[in-house]
Amino acid sequence: RAGMAEVIKYGVIGDAALFEELEAAGERLSAMGSLPAELLQSVLERSAAAKARVVAADEREGGLRAILNYGHTLGHVVEALCGYGTYLHGEAVAIGMVAAGELALELGLWSPEDQQRQRAVIAAAGLPVRWPELEPAAVLACLQGDKKVRDGTVRFVLPTSLGSVEIRSDVSGKHVLAALERCR
Repeated sequence: RAGMAEVIKYGVIGDAALFEELEAAGERLSAMGSLPAELLQSVLERSAAAKARVVAADEREGGLRAILNYGHTLGHVVEALCGYGTYLHGEAVAIGMVAAGELALELGLWSPEDQQRQRAVIAAAGLPVRWPELEPAAVLACLQGDKKVRDGTVRFVLPTSLGSVEIRSDVSGKHVLAALERCR
């Protein structure tokens, strides 16, 4: 189940048709074994192909490959501050994707409808969608320790539409905390 977060991620970052296929599957996502074999094969192949396209285009991790971190920046905060093992990695990434979507809303990058659709697909997969109770100062401090920080600035992968993201480094702590508050 937790692995489904990565599959959903590929739909959000670069394959809107994959996202729509997952959306159509609805509650069946929560038990991958209950997905029809052809649907399971399709979503797994498309996820692998999406990752391969990104890696092939950026073999030396020069920039584009960073989009694979969608949901991970804030997901790693959840893992670190809640204690590793409290959430499975995929569960933390799912929470991070919802939080990144809220942050994109906060910045006017994508629509409330797309955020609701993302949240609904994540929930249909049986993954958590609520940001845990965490001390705001600890969240901001933890973000500064992220591997994607450049010159003291956190780089966020944020959605602009289903199937498209951008990397932003102009995000204030105030915007982050406002977005996280809406995820509770």
